[in-house]
Amino acid sequence: MKRVVDTTFEGAEKVKAQAADVLEEAARKLREMSITAKGEELKAVLDDASEKIERLRAEVGHKVEPVEGFIKEHPLMSIAIAAGAGALAGALLARRD
Repeated sequence: MKRVVDTTFEGAEKVKAQAADVLEEAARKLREMSITAKGEELKAVLDDASEKIERLRAEVGHKVEPVEGFIKEHPLMSIAIAAGAGALAGALLARRD
């Protein structure tokens, strides 16, 4: 289970970084365009960013499937793990105050 969660978490972090890169690239392209840019040029930049985001969304779906499968196969263990993680997070946050 830990391996599945770790792999999914690492994948989510990678997808988050990729999404940020896509959005930064689109913003850079829009800044570089002149104010009088044609609508077609703007649409092309936005379409490109949209396609990349859709690919990332599909990738996230594939990375989440193993966790969903584990949860469906072991619902009580999943609840216990979530409760334990919540209790640990609560204890750590309570210590900070």
